[in-house]
Amino acid sequence: MFMFKKPKAEELADLPLTRSGRKEGLALIKGVKKFLRYNEDLISEDKKAEIAQKQREFLTGLEDNSRKRKELETLAGDLTETCKKSVRDYQPSAWKENIEVIFVAVVIAMGIRAYFIQQFKIPTGSMQPTLNGIIAYPTKEMNPDAERNAPDDYEKPGLPGKIWDQIWYGRSHVEWVVEEDDALIFDGDHFFGKTHFLFFTRTYLKTQKGHTFSAPGTDSRIRSLINTGLVPYFGGSRIIPVKAGDVIARGFVDTGDQLVVNKFVYHWQKPKRGEVFVFDTQNIGFIQSRLDDPRQGSQHYIKRLTGVPGDTLKIEPPMLLVNGKPATEPGIQRVMSREGYYTGYTLQGSGQVTLPEGAYWAMGDNSENSSDSRNWGVVPELNIVGRAAFVYYPFGHHFGKVD
Repeated sequence: MFMFKKPKAEELADLPLTRSGRKEGLALIKGVKKFLRYNEDLISEDKKAEIAQKQREFLTGLEDNSRKRKELETLAGDLTETCKKSVRDYQPSAWKENIEVIFVAVVIAMGIRAYFIQQFKIPTGSMQPTLNGIIAYPTKEMNPDAERNAPDDYEKPGLPGKIWDQIWYGRSHVEWVVEEDDALIFDGDHFFGKTHFLFFTRTYLKTQKGHTFSAPGTDSRIRSLINTGLVPYFGGSRIIPVKAGDVIARGFVDTGDQLVVNKFVYHWQKPKRGEVFVFDTQNIGFIQSRLDDPRQGSQHYIKRLTGVPGDTLKIEPPMLLVNGKPATEPGIQRVMSREGYYTGYTLQGSGQVTLPEGAYWAMGDNSENSSDSRNWGVVPELNIVGRAAFVYYPFGHHFGKVD
């Protein structure tokens, strides 16, 4: 367990709120909701309304990037006191202590994430083979036409093998077998992905009789594990009868690479061509317009930075030309080499672009299967979060420095 020395108030007073700290700030609101549930029958409607107002004020403060730590501490204190006074003869010590611990943790996390490092999980395959997203490997029996299949001699391992695979590869083995005659429906209510703890995604399949199967990974990845003999196509409300013993899905899923993003470096130097970097999608209209839920706000993407302000870029497959000459950066050259799983740069959209001041060009190393600046344009400098630094998990694929 890591222990942090509690910072002095004056050292934190001017700490600005950032988008990266907002999720941690919501922990305080969750604590308030828990307090309300535990004391539902003891709090009057007037007091509930007052607490709700204080919650809204605190949430507004979290969403305001100009707010300072001292202002947020005042809002948190008001919310705490309002809760404390809402229950007659309520003993506030444990509640107050929990609120203070949560708030200090929030402030520290906001400071660390705002200026130094941040964890990030690769969600898709756009940077393969440099970095892995979530990859599903069905058996050929389940899906012979899948992009990747489990080995022909694949067998689900025993418990020691499962533990080793999870630690070394971030690998989870999936085997969904029907226990009784039932039916499958692959609509959004019965087959869906869900994110837990803001970081871990699982996909769920609920049968007509209420049995639930689950596996780690997004629904788009788990879909490839499904037995195409039983389920020839997805979607809609068509009912697919299955019998006891039928295998719905079999194979394994490797988690996406998890890495540390160095946010500190870009406080001192400009991003450089060839670096792998992380940015948010705020104000990138093409991406934002395609969010399933606009309330999600922005997302985080990871790509290779292939163009900096002033560059004129042109793709002549498999080459990327920078100011009329092939790019010289090692990471970009690996993609252009078409060695191994690298396919070179492919042409999408405009063949040539010149980058204005404050604009960067982002492309995935998996050029044939990457939605990037070729589709949605430049990355504004203000959107850049940091440089990908180090893969810390899993150990068996790309553990180590990112380049």
